[in-house]
Amino acid sequence: MKKFIIGTIATAILLTISISIQQGLLFAKPLPYDDEQKGLDTQITIHLSHVVAENTPKGQAASKFAELVQEKTNGEVRVHVYPNASLFNDENEFNALQSGEVEMIIPTFSKMTSYVQDWQVLDLPYLFKTDDEVKQVLTGSIGKQLLEELEPYHVKGLGFWHNGFKHLTAVEQPIHSYEDLQGLRVRTMPSKTLEKQFEAVGATPVPISFSEVFTDLETHAIDAQENTASNIYSKGFYKVQQHMTLTKHGILGYAVLINSKFWKSLPPKIQKQIEEAMEETTEWQFEQAVLMNEIDLHKLEQQDDFDIYVMSEQERKRFKEKLSPVYDHYRKNHENVHVLTEIQKIVTP
Repeated sequence: MKKFIIGTIATAILLTISISIQQGLLFAKPLPYDDEQKGLDTQITIHLSHVVAENTPKGQAASKFAELVQEKTNGEVRVHVYPNASLFNDENEFNALQSGEVEMIIPTFSKMTSYVQDWQVLDLPYLFKTDDEVKQVLTGSIGKQLLEELEPYHVKGLGFWHNGFKHLTAVEQPIHSYEDLQGLRVRTMPSKTLEKQFEAVGATPVPISFSEVFTDLETHAIDAQENTASNIYSKGFYKVQQHMTLTKHGILGYAVLINSKFWKSLPPKIQKQIEEAMEETTEWQFEQAVLMNEIDLHKLEQQDDFDIYVMSEQERKRFKEKLSPVYDHYRKNHENVHVLTEIQKIVTP
């Protein structure tokens, strides 16, 4: 019996060796080196969280930035993008950034006004007339100055991005003049300037998270909201509303922020490469935002049961005059109003 067992084991071993040689498993050459594995032990990962869809100016720019960072750092840095509030919503993303739970976020500058008071200037109604004016302000010395005001919050501002001009949408009644806003509950971002804007026309501002807008429109918890064509289309707001008024009464923009402690931990070479990627993305993003809003506005025009009204120049002028007290409130409540003065030197009167 013992000889039988030993013989069986020996036969099995010989058979295994024979099969291995045939299959090339024994004495096989080392596997070819995979470039994808290079530097995995030293690779830097950046988690970037934002709250809008991927097919929006911000969503596309985030993806573009991730591609450029990987390209410029030769894969040493990877940016993982999390859209649609899949990591954090716009109520808790800034706290998550400060605590280091995420390395980067792209909040609207309106959301940041509760921290950086001077940023409220960007929410003033009818401040800008063209996309070129917006670009000149946000990418120039004024934009740089505003970003530097983030330092006390242990956050570094890498740049500003543009989404376009905001318009008004309403669930049931069309808005042809500012009088039509009276008595409506209008969703706003948590910005004192935006709240004053709607209070000036007799509406009730309702600050709620962007992720809740669709449901609140659908359930009539709010009657109206302001947004760009790209957000109105990508988030399907037109499905739960009937009316849109092209007002161009304000802009929607974003600040690209990174945790300061994380930023300082990066080698200077990597910091420079990330800044180069940001500069290139920003240039691309401004053009893309204008194009995308034009395309999405055309898509909205093709929707059934969704009316689009172009506010006349006369009504726009009346609307602007009605909102002038918002400027008075801003000047009265901000000691440092030089930013507004500098912007007004740039924009068309």
